[in-house]
Amino acid sequence: MKSIGGKYDIFVLCMLSCWVEDPDGDYFKKHLARIPDYIWVGEDGIKMQSFGSQEWDTGFALQALLACNMTDEIGPTLKKGHEFVKESQVKDNPSGDFKSMYRHISKGSWTFSDQDHGWQVSDCTAEGLKCCLLFSMMAPEIVGTKMEPERLFDSVNILLSLQSKNGGIVGWEPAGASEWLELLNPTEMFEDLVIEHEYVECTASAIQALVLFKKLYPRHRTEEIDNFITNATKYIEDQQMPDGSWYGNWGVCFTYGSWTYHNCLATGSAVEFLLKSQEMMVVGERATFLARTRKQVKSGTNRAERDPTPLHRAAKLLINSQMEDGDFPQQEITGAFLKNCMSHYADYRNIFPLWALAEYVSECHRLKSGCIAMPKKHL
Repeated sequence: MKSIGGKYDIFVLCMLSCWVEDPDGDYFKKHLARIPDYIWVGEDGIKMQSFGSQEWDTGFALQALLACNMTDEIGPTLKKGHEFVKESQVKDNPSGDFKSMYRHISKGSWTFSDQDHGWQVSDCTAEGLKCCLLFSMMAPEIVGTKMEPERLFDSVNILLSLQSKNGGIVGWEPAGASEWLELLNPTEMFEDLVIEHEYVECTASAIQALVLFKKLYPRHRTEEIDNFITNATKYIEDQQMPDGSWYGNWGVCFTYGSWTYHNCLATGSAVEFLLKSQEMMVVGERATFLARTRKQVKSGTNRAERDPTPLHRAAKLLINSQMEDGDFPQQEITGAFLKNCMSHYADYRNIFPLWALAEYVSECHRLKSGCIAMPKKHL
């Protein structure tokens, strides 16, 4: 079952419990030392956050930088990011007899924030695994030593363990509780928080990671990985809506959910949905449009070969939106949590436009099609 409430709430309760037990004890002092972890200085002032998104943001940022094909220019940055990702992997399972406490394995996973967080997350694990696999194919003198295969195998083990019977991937731990337990939801604002559920986004990330892993390690748990990918793909197709979209649980909302990257007829419908939505999107959503459709455009629909105009239009909007210092304006909130809670990802406005423009240039080169002119300041 899911934990109800944020990490900070749990932290405060645990800290108070330690204080009640011994106000001068080491446990309480250790809690005090971690309070700054929850203080975040945002663009609009200081605030208290539930937990950070360091690993989540770093995984996307590194993939965006790699897409730029500027390894020689940004080698030190890539190396630092690679080291952070490797060090952030959870190295052990929960302590003690964790299974008797209904905890799942965590060894080999990545969390949403950092290693100390300790709670495995499926899509964070998939994105961390993708980063390590991508770096393993690069020169170690530039990006650092690649991760040991055994640690990669641990990550694969986590992903395989989180697939449900319907093929979907859960967020944190295997699903198994009955749906009727959601009737016990004690909150007025959140939905689907009592038991674990499957998510299109987590399933898509896991597919991507395992497809790449299979190319590099074709003999490791081959049959299990093949079955995983087949069942996960079917789950994604089953979740597609009549208009071609997917509902996004962790972002706003159907554009986010349509970030699925698999080559089938369902992808063609998704591309059509995104193209129809392009004119209705506000600038903030358009900033994610190109990044989130880059693989669909390169899919079996051959959409880009037939008409690259939507790509040019989206790229032009991104280029014209960039500010003089290279930043992009912060617009609408793009993250979501448990249907009604909005999450602010400040780095999204930089990560996804950069990633989108890098993929745009790459796609234009592949199609031998001219890109729209980019001012030097944007390069």
